[in-house]
Amino acid sequence: MELFWRVTYCVGLGLVVYLLHRAVGSYPEQLPSADNPRRETLQALLLWGIAVVFPISMTYIVSPWLSEVVADATLRELCRTLLLSLPYVALPLFIVLRINRWTAKDIGFTWRVQSGSVATFAVIFGLVTGGIAFITSQAVVSMEPLPVGVLLLLLYSNSFIEEFYHRGVVQSKLERAVGQKKAILLGGVLFGLTHVVFDVSSLLESEGALVVFLTVLTQTIAGWLLGIIYMKTRSLWPGILCHYLGNWLPSILTGLLG
Repeated sequence: MELFWRVTYCVGLGLVVYLLHRAVGSYPEQLPSADNPRRETLQALLLWGIAVVFPISMTYIVSPWLSEVVADATLRELCRTLLLSLPYVALPLFIVLRINRWTAKDIGFTWRVQSGSVATFAVIFGLVTGGIAFITSQAVVSMEPLPVGVLLLLLYSNSFIEEFYHRGVVQSKLERAVGQKKAILLGGVLFGLTHVVFDVSSLLESEGALVVFLTVLTQTIAGWLLGIIYMKTRSLWPGILCHYLGNWLPSILTGLLG
């Protein structure tokens, strides 16, 4: 993505977050405060640390190895998905359901959204940003057409896993520990910082520190956007759709329209 588009996207995304925060829907009643806020915060930071360390091994060790031994792209993505499910789904589910005694609804597993206007906003925003990315050839992730099997797996391995992990678990823990607004703010910052290793390694060599900063800032603002969507709807699904369309609609349209 060119520098002009990075700046434009960052500014535009910031304005959308402000609009969503101030004018669309309303915030629900805060989740019950934790009996031990410090424990909730430490668990959230532990999970964030895993989200920083584990992808490094996936990117630099596991993925190159899979590329050598598995020729089919869909099968390769399936193998990655199974591996990702261990730290990003199985571990946090064990923590919140068995240790913290939360319910499925506490982590957003419900189709009943608390704000229909925010859910609609999320889907429209995903469609618009994905469509603009396709038209301008400035995709956030990729313009490359992918097999249908890979696109279906990415709905789970990219969008579902990230929303469940960062919003359903980490942000919910922070909300119980420090309140709603701080949870959104800190959750977005942590979400942005999980990408910093890859941004630095992939962008510094060719595009410089300014682009790295803008990329991390954009991802942080995106974390705030998705955090507000999750909190105002109390459901994972609107954020998952928004996340998926913003990331992968350009790839879908490229495959359909060329």
